[in-house]
Amino acid sequence: MSFKDSINNSVDLEDRSPQSTRLFTKIAILSSTIALLLFFICVVTYQVNEILGLNVFASVFLPSVILFIIAIYLAISERLREKYLGAIIAIIISCIVAICIVAFLIYELIVYGEIFVAPFNPPPAISGI
Repeated sequence: MSFKDSINNSVDLEDRSPQSTRLFTKIAILSSTIALLLFFICVVTYQVNEILGLNVFASVFLPSVILFIIAIYLAISERLREKYLGAIIAIIISCIVAICIVAFLIYELIVYGEIFVAPFNPPPAISGI
């Protein structure tokens, strides 16, 4: 079976899937995409102003992790049922989100010597605003 046939079978299977499967797959894709978008907003803000970027990342860290957990839970459960293309896409995006979050946490630890999470360990205050 070629790669093209595998994708076609996966799409056909997803078209015949029940409504709950399509809903869970869409929620997984949406939540992982939102988490990735939040991360990229943090990176862009960090490039503009380091302290502001740290504050933004610290404030969206927990929502990003919650969205990641929701996405990976729903995507893996649907992927284990059948070979749905949407679930595979959600797993790929969720893995990218996990890599990005862990990489930024390691970067914070190396550069600043600590990890900033808003309610527990707030980042330095923004001065001059």
